[in-house]
Amino acid sequence: MLTIEHLTKQFGEKTLFRDLCLTVDGPAVLWAPSGWGKTTLLRILMGLDTPTAGRVRGVGRAAAVFQEDRLCPQLTALQNVTLVLPGSEKQYKEQIEADFQQLGMDAAALALPAARLSGGQKRRTALLRALWAPSDTLLLDEPFTGMDPDTLAAAAALLRTRCGTEPVLLATHDREAIRLLGWPVIGLEAL
Repeated sequence: MLTIEHLTKQFGEKTLFRDLCLTVDGPAVLWAPSGWGKTTLLRILMGLDTPTAGRVRGVGRAAAVFQEDRLCPQLTALQNVTLVLPGSEKQYKEQIEADFQQLGMDAAALALPAARLSGGQKRRTALLRALWAPSDTLLLDEPFTGMDPDTLAAAAALLRTRCGTEPVLLATHDREAIRLLGWPVIGLEAL
C-alpha cells in the first residue's frame, strides 16, 4: 500500500500542493487541472524530487512512464522493453511481441529503431516497458498521449488486465481514458 502523509511541495513562493494525504492500495487515476503538480507528485513518488514537507511510504520499486518517452533511440521497441528483464528477455519475447500486436504494432514497426517510431508507437513502447518491469508500484504520467481511439482502448484494456491490485497512479487529462479504465478517480484539487 502506498501512503502519502502531509505532503507539501513548494517552488519558491508557489505552492503546488499542501498537506496532501492519500492512500493508494490499487489502480487509480490522478486527475487535476494543468499546473496542479501531478507530474511533480509522481516524481516525488519515484524519488526524483523531494517534497518540501511530509513523507511517502510503501512505494518500493517503482516502474514508470514519464511524459517524455525516455527510450534508447538506437534499440528496437522490443529491445527497449526487454532492457527491464535482464537474463529473462528470451523467455518473455513472444509474450511481449503479443502485447505489441495487441497495441497495434506489427513486425515492421518492431524492426525499427525507437528513433524512427511515431509518437504513439513510442508511448506504447514506454507503457509496455513499465508494465514488464519488476515493480511494486506503477506510476504513469499521461501514458496515452499520441494514441488513436482504438489504440487507447486496447492500452486501457491491457492495463485493466495486468494491474490487478498493485498500487498504480495514472495521471491523465483524457476523460475517455478515465472512462475506459474504470478505475477510481482521485481528484487532487479537492484534497
